[in-house]
Amino acid sequence: MIDTIVQEVREARAQIAADFGHDRARFWAWARGQQAAERKAKHQLPTSSEQPQETTGGALVPPVIRKQRVRRARVAA
Repeated sequence: MIDTIVQEVREARAQIAADFGHDRARFWAWARGQQAAERKAKHQLPTSSEQPQETTGGALVPPVIRKQRVRRARVAA
């Protein structure tokens, strides 16, 4: 009895190996390059505060604002 999931995994592995000419070094070099490109893309995400605000049902969702403590003024006696 052949498990279909196991068979699919084996076929995918064989296809990947064939794509890289059965060369593990080429595969790992490609994987490292993909990982570096992903890290670089994450660091270049737009972080501008000029992004439009999201809306839900027509109402604006305000950005998160920290609550500021109000301190009483000291009166010199």
